Amino acid sequence: MERLLAFSTLILMLVSYSLPGMAAKGLSESQAQTFLHDSGLDTLIESMPETMEQQLNLQRLMETNQLKIDEVQSAISQAAQSIQSRDLAIKYLTTKADAESLKGTMVFLASTLGKRIAVEERAASTPDAQMEMQAYAMQMAQTPPPAERIKLVQNLAGALNSDQVILTLMKGTFYSLLDITEALTPDMAATLKSGLDEEWNKMEPMLNEQFGQYMIMGAHYSYRNLADADVKSYTEFLNTPSGQAYWKTGIEIINLYMQAFVKEMVGIIKESKK
Repeated sequence: MERLLAFSTLILMLVSYSLPGMAAKGLSESQAQTFLHDSGLDTLIESMPETMEQQLNLQRLMETNQLKIDEVQSAISQAAQSIQSRDLAIKYLTTKADAESLKGTMVFLASTLGKRIAVEERAASTPDAQMEMQAYAMQMAQTPPPAERIKLVQNLAGALNSDQVILTLMKGTFYSLLDITEALTPDMAATLKSGLDEEWNKMEPMLNEQFGQYMIMGAHYSYRNLADADVKSYTEFLNTPSGQAYWKTGIEIINLYMQAFVKEMVGIIKESKK
């Protein structure tokens, strides 16, 4: 699979909920490297700096903290270059990740079905696939799949939890403005938080619905070449502890990156004002 997170790139190339920490067992470094590659997490990790640079609300950040555009852009760029996101992920996987669950994930990724899914997900994550998926959606509207297939794909889309990974990225970026303000201009933080909370509470239901629908359509397209039995087997795996550790690991790494980015950016801005 270009795995759960490569599937998510159908929506964002690459926007945080903190889940309970996993047991501090950890993978070996070689296992962690393998997991990042085979799971597709390396694709997400590589996109994180660009996502932060593109998604931060610069105008609001400047107005709230009385900053100039050049110092904000410089701090964002320096922070993005400074944080070694892959090293951060490796450290998490080797010190805090639930090794037993992730080893189960690695066994699945290496299986015949896992490798077959890899081929399908990689193909579905290419730029050309965006246009193809739109055409496929139109075709489905005219000739819907059997009801049993629709139900199987809906179950798979729910088990993938790709929409929650994307929402975590979106929310983390959205609220990073508050984290930065709390460190730079604490007096403004309460007012800013109130405004952000109101905006996010309005956006979240709409985003959940939109992403949920898109994920179902994306699953129909991405796994269109898999037999019903294979779709069911994949869903069953995703509902196991190993399958759940799979996507939760992605969320944990997103959160860690967000925290490191904000800390680095704040430090750079404070240093520039000395």
